[in-house]
Amino acid sequence: MTAPTDHDLPPLNATPPGLYRHYKGGWYDVIDTVRCSETLQGMTLYRALYGGFGLWVRPAAMFAERGVFEGKEQPRFTPHDPARVPLGDLATARALIAHLRGRAQRERGTDLDTALRPPPPEPDSCCGRGCNGCVWEGFYEALHHWRVDALELLGPHAPPLARVAAPQGG
Repeated sequence: MTAPTDHDLPPLNATPPGLYRHYKGGWYDVIDTVRCSETLQGMTLYRALYGGFGLWVRPAAMFAERGVFEGKEQPRFTPHDPARVPLGDLATARALIAHLRGRAQRERGTDLDTALRPPPPEPDSCCGRGCNGCVWEGFYEALHHWRVDALELLGPHAPPLARVAAPQGG
């Protein structure tokens, strides 16, 4: 018996890498689609962008499925363009930062905080009264600029990150 080749395997039905949101609201970073050695089924490898940031696998067909969840038909996971994710809540901000850092590490083998700069720190001085010009507005504005710069650095026309020098001194 001859060993099977890639041409003998069932279709992988790959999930495109990227930033996804689950219908329950959690954010996830799809890293790749891999094959189960026992069933040969395509499995989506993804990382939770909250809690312990654990790695998970789920059948690719299940990852991509639409169904009736919470009483309405919708996709289980929805892809999101990191450039267009609205910055208005802390869970989304943290997920975006983690996604872009992970992407820089996987695609370019670099620490985004070193190649660019760290993202803005989360405010710790909000009074909670909804002030005009709240510290959170400033945080989300600064995060927007960090995101633009990070995506430019990761874009197809970006120079190799090895050539991007971190600022010297203070």
